Amino acid sequence: MSFESMLTRYVDAFNRGDTEGYGACYAPDVVLRNGAGMELRGREEIVRYYASLRDRVDRVMTIRGICSGDNACAAALASRFTVLVDGVELGGQILNRGDSLSIESIALYQLEGGKFAHINAATLSRTVTRVEQRA
Repeated sequence: MSFESMLTRYVDAFNRGDTEGYGACYAPDVVLRNGAGMELRGREEIVRYYASLRDRVDRVMTIRGICSGDNACAAALASRFTVLVDGVELGGQILNRGDSLSIESIALYQLEGGKFAHINAATLSRTVTRVEQRA
């Protein structure tokens, strides 16, 4: 499977909240460092973290572009986090229900055995929109 196909399948499953679908893309000992600098180790820890976040935040990722090589690919990504409950810490700020955080990021995905073994993301831009700003 090509990187493009795998990443598309991963993002589609992630956006649906299909933990089994996106979890299947991770190697058992995968290491993920997100754009905020948080490091998660292992498939179970990553899936558990994102599943718990989903109860408080709806995240939708969009692939803007992909550049791939033999065992790695870089992707330009856009993510929109819409907060579902009050008092959620995102991007160094406390957000309330209806607030959103939009980020543009670059992520490097390294493969081992056909699965993501290392994911390193860097946030390029961050925009917070608060409910009271939309009125």
